Amino acid sequence: MASIPSSSSEPSIPDSEYTGLDRSRILAHPLSTSDTPTSPSPARSVSLSLSSFLTGYPNVSLSGPTSPSNAVSPSHLSAIASLISQSFAPRVSIFASTDANEFARDKGFASVLDLFRPFGDVVPGPVVVRDTQGISTTLEDFGIRFTSSALFPSTQTSHQQSPTKLRKEPAAPCFDLQDLDTLLDIYLDQSQKRSVAKDMNGPPNGLHDDLYYKFLQRLLASPPVSPHESFSHPVAGIIAISSRNPQPIETLSSLYKAGNDAPVPPYMSKDYLRYYVLIHDEDQSELDRSVALFERMKRHFGTHCHMVRMRSTKADLSSSEPIVEMSPSKWISAAEEIAFLKEPPETNVRYIFDNDVQNMRTFTQELVVKSLIPFMERCVATWNNQIAASRRGLTGRFFSASRRLLGSNSRGSGSGTNNNATSGNYDPVAGSYGFMTAESQMRKLADYAFMIRDWKLAHSTYDLLAKDFLNDKAWKYHAGSQEMAAASLILSGTPLTSKTRADTLEPLLDSATYSYISRCSQPTYALRTILISSELLRSRGGGAADDAARWLMKAISEKLMGSLAHALIIERVSACYSIRKGVGSQGWGNRRRKAAFWQLVAAKEWVSLDKRQHARLCLDEAGENVYDALDWTDEPGQVLFDLRQSTESMVYDSSIS
Repeated sequence: MASIPSSSSEPSIPDSEYTGLDRSRILAHPLSTSDTPTSPSPARSVSLSLSSFLTGYPNVSLSGPTSPSNAVSPSHLSAIASLISQSFAPRVSIFASTDANEFARDKGFASVLDLFRPFGDVVPGPVVVRDTQGISTTLEDFGIRFTSSALFPSTQTSHQQSPTKLRKEPAAPCFDLQDLDTLLDIYLDQSQKRSVAKDMNGPPNGLHDDLYYKFLQRLLASPPVSPHESFSHPVAGIIAISSRNPQPIETLSSLYKAGNDAPVPPYMSKDYLRYYVLIHDEDQSELDRSVALFERMKRHFGTHCHMVRMRSTKADLSSSEPIVEMSPSKWISAAEEIAFLKEPPETNVRYIFDNDVQNMRTFTQELVVKSLIPFMERCVATWNNQIAASRRGLTGRFFSASRRLLGSNSRGSGSGTNNNATSGNYDPVAGSYGFMTAESQMRKLADYAFMIRDWKLAHSTYDLLAKDFLNDKAWKYHAGSQEMAAASLILSGTPLTSKTRADTLEPLLDSATYSYISRCSQPTYALRTILISSELLRSRGGGAADDAARWLMKAISEKLMGSLAHALIIERVSACYSIRKGVGSQGWGNRRRKAAFWQLVAAKEWVSLDKRQHARLCLDEAGENVYDALDWTDEPGQVLFDLRQSTESMVYDSSIS
């Protein structure tokens, strides 16, 4: 099988000579809401601004109306695609020495991971990626996800246990439904308090979209490590020490060995990029010694090294130098955000020196532009040329047909051995492929192509893999490949005609959701499939928006979410219908009445959950768009009249309290 190609040597540019950063954006995200370093202001409440968590730049406002009764603006469309693309960012594990973690704690952070994590949300400056055809694409919103080195479970392989005793462990859900509902409850309570305090009769615009996209981002933020997809597997590993270390080279070697010898599941490869980082302590270490050490690191470990110059002093409001407020990562999990919001605001405020920000931005961009992206491009090219290309040709088709024939014969022979259970490399007892199998490497090819946004290669590879997984009865792999094939097809910009949606997208989504729910007992992955595809379909408008609403109705009928998320998705059905504006002066073909009806259904659901302030927003929009023009809807006994009565009494009580 093809192995990951070795990293090519590239010259390293010292920090002092680096001039590629766009300094006008350096503090925009995720560290501050101002473009210039100033004395930090008191902690602010969590904002539900769509632009702040979709684009990562709080000062950027999305143009056009934000109400779900209006069409999605072009900038909003790009933000939707950006949100989904960033949710599948490459994972970079951090292996830090004890002295490096002590350095981070001196600065007021829990660990090196806690210090590095916010800087991976959006890489500063443009990132240029090349597809397999050599065509370059410039990405302004590329990000990476720093993760812990202790992320991977320790499992025993099949040769360590007998096949009769080896059992497949229950698969982890894609996300925690209870945490998402708890977080939604916090969001709704905060928005209700702000709305009542601001203007009892003037609800904030755009709250619907903001709340839904915040929910979607948290849903996609932290998928578990799973054998059927490699998005949560490490693409690179950072081995970090500080200048305080008495034996730096030996420590780096021991950290590399510890990571290389760590027990991982048999479906996970350890052939990922290693990147060595020296954190220079500006307050306690001599620069000349750190520079000499950095040169030794490059001689021992190659050019994938970087020295970050930072102060170990903890920044605070009394500091004389410019400082910046450090916000948490935009991609924390729902559980992490709940813990963050429950803490007193003053305990969550952390500051960092402006010079440290610049140096961390330089490090992040150099890591991505000079090491990570070239590494992923080489992996994609190697796997595509050595494995996928042969499978797409005539020989590959003949090989697949032979596998199907031999597989059916072996199953018909009545043998009960593991080798004859399927026709391929799939182990049905462990529920996975080995990391060196062709299927596993092709899945990584498709995932890497998706992460660097080569949508067409990703779609063709997912589609090819789905046939092999179906033949092997690897149902979770099969569902995952179809889920991502649908997403990459929509993201590729392929025209979504009614025939394309009916003949291609519909079977992919239907089979993926059925397999996740019925064959794999993984309803959270089915919900992820529906929400990603429906949001992308809605962004296309026209008949695709109707399909988006229909898929959301399927999620509602299957009861795939908690009670608050259930009401939120009912409301989202209305948003899908509302973007159909129709044609001509009469708006023929619009879905105005359907949108208003689903707003009423959502309002009824919100009232039953005692979220009447949000119910009032739904009623106001439904009335403004359709029902206020009808006299009979304001009569006692009508649904709209009764719901308005209950929400108005609640708003009055809230204003008094």
